[in-house]
Amino acid sequence: MQFFLDSIFFSYAQIFFSNRKWFGIAAMLTTFIVPEVGIMGLLGVSVSNALAIYFNFDKEKIRNGFYGFNGILIASAAAFFFKLTLFLVVIILVFVMLTFLISSALEHLMANVFNLPGLSLPFVISFYIFVIFINTFNGIEYRPLAYLATNHAEILPEIVVTFFKSFALIFFQSSVISGAALLIIVLLFSRVMFVNSIITFVINYILVQLIFDNPSDTFVILTSFNAILTSIALGGSMVIISKKTIPLLVLSSLFIIIFTVFFSKIFSENMLPVLVLPFNFVVLSTIYSLKFRQQQSELTLLYFKPGSPEENYYYHQNRTSRFDKFKYLFPELPFWGEWQVSQGIDGGITHKDDWKYAWDFVLRGEDNKEYTSTGTEPEDYYCFNTPVIAPLDGEVVKVIDNVKDNKIGEANLKQNWGNTIIIDHGQGLYSSLSHLKRKSILVKEGEKIKKGDVIAKCGNSGRSPTPHLHFQFQLTDKLGDKTYKFPFSHFLIKCDDNLELKTFDYPDEGKCVRNIETHKSLKNAYNFKLGDEFNIDYKLNSEDLKEHWEVKVDILNNVYIENKENDRLFIYPNEKVFYSTNYIGGKNSALYFFYLTSVSLPLGFYEKLSWQDTFPVSVTVKSWIRYITEFFLLFRQSITSQAVIRFAEKREDDFVIELTVTNKGLGLFSFFKEEGKGEIIISSEGMIKSLWFRDKQTNFEAKINKKDTL
Repeated sequence: MQFFLDSIFFSYAQIFFSNRKWFGIAAMLTTFIVPEVGIMGLLGVSVSNALAIYFNFDKEKIRNGFYGFNGILIASAAAFFFKLTLFLVVIILVFVMLTFLISSALEHLMANVFNLPGLSLPFVISFYIFVIFINTFNGIEYRPLAYLATNHAEILPEIVVTFFKSFALIFFQSSVISGAALLIIVLLFSRVMFVNSIITFVINYILVQLIFDNPSDTFVILTSFNAILTSIALGGSMVIISKKTIPLLVLSSLFIIIFTVFFSKIFSENMLPVLVLPFNFVVLSTIYSLKFRQQQSELTLLYFKPGSPEENYYYHQNRTSRFDKFKYLFPELPFWGEWQVSQGIDGGITHKDDWKYAWDFVLRGEDNKEYTSTGTEPEDYYCFNTPVIAPLDGEVVKVIDNVKDNKIGEANLKQNWGNTIIIDHGQGLYSSLSHLKRKSILVKEGEKIKKGDVIAKCGNSGRSPTPHLHFQFQLTDKLGDKTYKFPFSHFLIKCDDNLELKTFDYPDEGKCVRNIETHKSLKNAYNFKLGDEFNIDYKLNSEDLKEHWEVKVDILNNVYIENKENDRLFIYPNEKVFYSTNYIGGKNSALYFFYLTSVSLPLGFYEKLSWQDTFPVSVTVKSWIRYITEFFLLFRQSITSQAVIRFAEKREDDFVIELTVTNKGLGLFSFFKEEGKGEIIISSEGMIKSLWFRDKQTNFEAKINKKDTL
């Protein structure tokens, strides 16, 4: 029964692109201000969802209101346009069933052919069939639409009344009270949606007054309600908000007016209402056209499970800042241990023009010199004769191994690159390692190699007055081809006595760098496998609670941890760094606090290693200040949420990871600051033992026990 009720509530929320059950309940209640419309809408959604359940459609889609919202619309529209009789109610329910079938077919067709949603097109198509069918019967009475016109005797100004009635029309209500109530619900759900609705209404109102002489109240309301729906879709629900959102809303408002006039002229002879057809045409054509841009910057189409416009924005910004540089391949530095970048990108010696995206690496001793003894022989240099490893899996496509190593201070300009290995890594990416030691190359052309395999030794051949390793990425197997800018997936840099983690980045000249060497205990602790289960005993603000987790995978092969409340933590278990990519759920669960303390973690232990990461503001900031700033989110983000994480000293044999989460305001809101601290402890046996997190509002601590699977 709860499942069926949820499907009804979420169906009402779906009309506003909302994923909140409370929104659906509140919106449903507003429809009963005009009782016959409210009752028919409830009947429509109940029949639609009952059919979906009976025919075994996808349960998650049913619960989320995917199959129900068009049933609300057609039943409500019928009650809005026609005086109800028993005969008509029966016909309406038959057409609700027809709408369900059209909706199922059209959604599948639109998704597979155009990769677009069906929106409310199934309702529009079904309702037009309904009107034409009903007109064949005698005795069916239309309701007069005169009550859509604004009452100039209202206490409120005419433009405000028009705005409220435009809002009310989304649920086929004619009451100012319905519109005002819906607007308040929208405000509570999303400040961005609220602001967009007002901006779009004002734009539409001004444009209609400028274009037409004395436009009717009905026409103004009709264009306004379509424009408001369009602003909800394109202003954060289906397109991530950005600086281009307002120009997009201005254009879409103009297009709404054009399509409303067009469809009004076409349908007037058959007495068919325009309904939400302009909204569907403008939104679908906009979304479809945006798919063909050469660059997908700024106006970004929604590419994940939607939330509120704010949540969509925060998630996108966070994902961009964390993973925008991520590539399809994960190369590592081509050596073991700590080396220094003697010449980096756009270096002052040879890394110029087409060859600027390259690195030279050397080894230095404690005295910061590259050599021991006098430094007059290649063998005096620490890096000479040191193993060179494959940065990535691939196939060796070129080997040069017969160039003599130079004497110190000399350079072989004729054989500039010296002894070289070029590796094809697939996907059009090659790497080239040069100045290798003569006769030290251990691989042959055509040989398949793995990341980390020893392939040669560092030498002093080619244009190399002193021993070093030259490394570059390129797009062909040609020796000395121009370089290609491609990052190393993960590496550590030394800053004074501390280490800092870099991900998909480029080593800077002068920095000491090294690969991450995984630690068995850390790797085992964060090796979440499908079917793993955990029992958590935790205390939240002095209340003792329990929670159960299970590791699952969705249809897109995204791995996630889920508890019994359907909170989900999506994870990306990379071989060297663990990432929590997204959290969906409540903020009082143990899973939420695990997300905070495990947002990212290099799977190798190094004392004095620290790194930074970020959170979506909607996940971490609980203050009312956040909601105030969201009124201005169209123009700038005013709050950030960042974490500083580090390995603390080991306690006995346990690994300790500490973090500080700082939420702070920017600009006018720079006075705002929140801080929380947390810790997670990993045993030497490779088990997550416990964690805690504290801020002004929260005192959380938990013990985690992995369930044995035999």
